[in-house]
Amino acid sequence: MMQKSAKEITWSLLSKGTTMILFILINLYLARKLSLEEYGLWSYFFSIITIISLISYFGINASAKKYAAQNDQTDSLRPVIKSSIKLRFYFSLAFSILLLLSYKSLASLLNKPEFEKLFLLSIPLIFLSSFVEFYKEMFSALQKLKYNFIVNFLEYSLKFLLVLIFFTFSINVFYIINAYLISVLITGLVGSYLLYFNFYRKYKRSKEKYSKQILKYSLPLFFSTLGFVMATEIDTFMLGLLVGESEVAIYAVSKQIITKLPHISLAIALAVMPLFSKINKDNKEKLKKSFYNLMKINCVIFIPIIVIILLFSGYFIPLIYGYKYSNAVIPLKILTVYLFLFTNSIFLNSFLDYNGLAKKRAINILILIVVNIILNLILIPKYGAIGAAIATSISYAPSVLLSWFEVKKFISNL
Repeated sequence: MMQKSAKEITWSLLSKGTTMILFILINLYLARKLSLEEYGLWSYFFSIITIISLISYFGINASAKKYAAQNDQTDSLRPVIKSSIKLRFYFSLAFSILLLLSYKSLASLLNKPEFEKLFLLSIPLIFLSSFVEFYKEMFSALQKLKYNFIVNFLEYSLKFLLVLIFFTFSINVFYIINAYLISVLITGLVGSYLLYFNFYRKYKRSKEKYSKQILKYSLPLFFSTLGFVMATEIDTFMLGLLVGESEVAIYAVSKQIITKLPHISLAIALAVMPLFSKINKDNKEKLKKSFYNLMKINCVIFIPIIVIILLFSGYFIPLIYGYKYSNAVIPLKILTVYLFLFTNSIFLNSFLDYNGLAKKRAINILILIVVNIILNLILIPKYGAIGAAIATSISYAPSVLLSWFEVKKFISNL
């Protein structure tokens, strides 16, 4: 299995590696150019936009990925793509209209009147981003990660380049959104071209429709997405809400490093996990062994990375980001617990999703949400960024353990 997937793993590693580097470079540049408070304000706003974007996906992207993987290289792939594109358009449009009607109230609710214009400008960004992420999911499901690399590289290189260009005129948060908007517009057009000419038009017209199936399976995936939002963004959001921009800026630096390192695991999962969508009694022993090997490989990769962070983060954070971010070292070290748990959950959650067990994962994530919110409410007011790091790390443990038990149970029952 690994030999057959070697080419896809290579493309996936290139895609995720390039994305990780460019993402860090963008945020490193912003952290140095903006003041501590300005960078904290941007990180707070971007966390809110990320939450809105992930909710707007409504599980459609992930559900379409499942059906695309199962119908790959069959005439049913064309109606899967057509149905999922329609659903993607309808839901993205609906969420965009909803935000257009409520952006002033949202800014008022957050007690951030300066967010009004930012929210308004972000509406087309959220709409277009949903399609860019959709194309990434489809190329992953169809195991054509060369196209995934093209889309990722184009998106993040354009973001970096345009931010650099716009900041030569003025250092302004509005220019960041403009840069991101132009980037996803161009990337979306390229993604559409690649999906249409390399997949959609290759297959015959069909009267089959998958809208109901995709929408039905998107519901549990939507709740899983809510859990993912809570796990990855609620800490930053609550820091901004309960403490202030300075603590958000400190936490953002540590979190950016931690949340991008799992791209290594994601790269492997993107290339390999679609194969587990077709696990059955005949191949279960072979795939079971392969899956456990993937988990072992993940540990071999990340344990040394965690050790390096624990030993040397006190040196490289001030050196790279500047001494004003020195307080990010302790939260970064604490978040290594989250890093280990999250990278393993990538394979577990992907296995559950591909095998129609998203409902099980949604229940596990519900537990994560409750624990996460409670711990953040207790720890953030007193400990700030350090409290957010502790809450995030602890809250992930029950979900990962429960997902592990579900995977083992599913395999044993085949």
